[in-house]
Amino acid sequence: MNKSRFEAFSDGVFAFAITLLILGISLGAIAGPLNEAALTQHLLSLWPNLLAYLMSFAVIGLMWQNHHALFRLVDRIDRRTVFLNLALLCVVVFIPFATSTLGSYPTLRPAELLYGLTLTASATAYNGLLMHLVNSKAFAAGVTGQTIRPTIVAFRIGWITYAIATLVALVWPIASFALYLLIIGYFLVPRGADTDLAT
Repeated sequence: MNKSRFEAFSDGVFAFAITLLILGISLGAIAGPLNEAALTQHLLSLWPNLLAYLMSFAVIGLMWQNHHALFRLVDRIDRRTVFLNLALLCVVVFIPFATSTLGSYPTLRPAELLYGLTLTASATAYNGLLMHLVNSKAFAAGVTGQTIRPTIVAFRIGWITYAIATLVALVWPIASFALYLLIIGYFLVPRGADTDLAT
């Protein structure tokens, strides 16, 4: 497949998913008499939804950034790369639903578990895609192991942390939420394929 078409399609899906996040914040009907105080209280009660929205906006944004950083180093897009990328994008588009559930029920274990399973699935797809690119030698000739190795390590750390956060959600949902935020902070620091884009 033409690399430009591959990247354009991926960018479109990431953009669509990140836009869908705002639909998880719904004002809904206000019970009782409608006045400024009631509306203000109702708006303030949406803070868990807003926090979940901001967190997932950062997650999808970083996923898009990592995708861009990785594929700018890739020379060849084969059929398996396309299907592994589609698996990743399939999970990315599901993130808005998991985010809406988390924002509506932030202290309930099923909501945290669903969110964790979704992000763990995305990390699994990312790691599978990366390992296929490595094994198929899809990177440009000038790309060395020193460039790719930190990316592999970073993706695996994210994968393991998401899996741990998912398990923690079964016992302590708030701690699970904190781990999701920790991963965002971790990926804000450029590593491997992302390093050259930091300047």
